[in-house]
Amino acid sequence: MAKSNAVTNIESFAITNDIPDFLKKGSQRGAENVGSDDVIIPRIELIQALSPARNKSDPSYIPGADEGMLFNNVTRELYGPEATVVPVYYTKQYLVWKDRKQGGGTNGFRGAFMSKSDAEHAITELAEEGLEISDTAQHFVLAYHNGQWSEAVLSMAKSKLKVSKRWNSLMRLTDTDSFSRAYKLSSVIETNARNEKYHNYNITPLGFVPKDVYEQGEKLYGAISKGGVKVNQDYDDVVIEATEEF
Repeated sequence: MAKSNAVTNIESFAITNDIPDFLKKGSQRGAENVGSDDVIIPRIELIQALSPARNKSDPSYIPGADEGMLFNNVTRELYGPEATVVPVYYTKQYLVWKDRKQGGGTNGFRGAFMSKSDAEHAITELAEEGLEISDTAQHFVLAYHNGQWSEAVLSMAKSKLKVSKRWNSLMRLTDTDSFSRAYKLSSVIETNARNEKYHNYNITPLGFVPKDVYEQGEKLYGAISKGGVKVNQDYDDVVIEATEEF
């Protein structure tokens, strides 16, 4: 058998983030069997002083990550200190965590439940010391990044719940669909009861969105209402920060 002289040179072709002219937009062959159960919506998270994203020895480390920055917890992309978001759907979940001082932290997440009674039942079933329930507001949004809108979730617990309530109030004042208006999502420095500083979300109204963005939000709203989406459950930075406690 003749020996092949073929050589694979990975540097002989260029990889680009721009869609080449020869590709057909809207064609997704190879992904025909990917359904809603096979896809998760990522979360936008806020980097704190102790976030894994800032720890170079942690697998979740993101080069360039700094306190107060926003990032996508699936793609690990940094949004920077602010982002434009359009709220689409709101719900509340009850997350069960193991206390940091009893072995919790990044490995402390035990489940998300739609009612407090379900969360309490889970704690009884787990029969584990140091478990607690955290009321968590879940805001499904469209987030603008790198020139396009993408689906994401903002999880707000503990000190972030007051931001969630204010945001819900702002949405109700418009007297229109929640996905009719865009908001600036940024961070502010606050101080807890132990005089420790931490970063919290800040929401600023921007204005009404164009028709195509509104329709994209309407489509996502329909999918969520029918239970056709899942949220990424990798809660790295949502509740584990000690500095977020009151």
